[in-house]
Amino acid sequence: MDYEIPFNLLNRFLDEEKPRKILLHAPDGLKPLYSCVGKNIPSNIEVYYSSSPGYGACDIPLWEAEVLEADSIVHIGHLEYPFTGLGSIGRRILYLPVYFNKLLGAEFLESLSKHLEAQGFAAVSVSSTIVEARIRSQVGEYLSGKGFVIYEVKQPVLGCIYTPVAALDEKVDAHLLIAGGLFHHLGAYLSLRKPLVSIDPYRESIMDYSREFSKHLHKRFYLVSKVKNSSMRTLGIITGGLPGQHRPRLVEALKELAGRKGYEAYVISSTYLTMDRLIAIDNSLKLDFYVVASCPRLPIDDLSNFYKPVLTPGELLMVLEGREEYVFPW
Repeated sequence: MDYEIPFNLLNRFLDEEKPRKILLHAPDGLKPLYSCVGKNIPSNIEVYYSSSPGYGACDIPLWEAEVLEADSIVHIGHLEYPFTGLGSIGRRILYLPVYFNKLLGAEFLESLSKHLEAQGFAAVSVSSTIVEARIRSQVGEYLSGKGFVIYEVKQPVLGCIYTPVAALDEKVDAHLLIAGGLFHHLGAYLSLRKPLVSIDPYRESIMDYSREFSKHLHKRFYLVSKVKNSSMRTLGIITGGLPGQHRPRLVEALKELAGRKGYEAYVISSTYLTMDRLIAIDNSLKLDFYVVASCPRLPIDDLSNFYKPVLTPGELLMVLEGREEYVFPW
């Protein structure tokens, strides 16, 4: 198996909580681990396997556990989301991390070192998602041995949280992020001010996403400018119903600031916001533009082609406060 699962955490959780029913939940890419995890749960505990998507630790299907009368939820692949806004959620949740257990080859590590040297990057941050944590430590140790000044960011990045990495902007020449696919790299690009070196450990490749990233950023600036330089004055602030996506303080702060700036804001609730859901609410309220306060990746990844501007909270601040530098996520 390419992944290592810390079953000691699961066993401790079961001993302490003594659940009768458990709901297993994972992102689609990690759902193949269901059978492995399920086999490590004693047969006297009833196990349900969620088919719901999992877009992050903020996205836990609590309603399924409620309907199934499950005592606990075991969420595979993330650590607990740091900004859960629902307080006590009535179900014990175990956030069970998963680690990719194949390290990078010596030849690729050498090519990475030469790439950084050719770019003139002497001081570098090294970050990753939780899944690639062991590769992150390997890369940091290797590059440190090659004479680079390394800042290893041990807090895993999420699609909307790059704060520990961004805090190093003034100390490094570049940020090195280890993650599969484009998703986390795009979020880093939008959040950071220093050059980004994107590593896909599954391909053992230094990925050049610059052209695609540039297109995204230009699109975001265009939408901000479109709202800022128009007569648009009504907006919908969309709040989520999932733990981690319900942000009442953020919603109230945005609504209050919009009101002071002469905008009229409506608060809209949406558990899973899709293009169809947004069309339905727009057909009803017919507002000028929308701001997604639940998940700031939705305006960028899923709703960027909506026929009206859909902004992140940070982009709304750019509109309301006249900021010129791009702000992501809030």
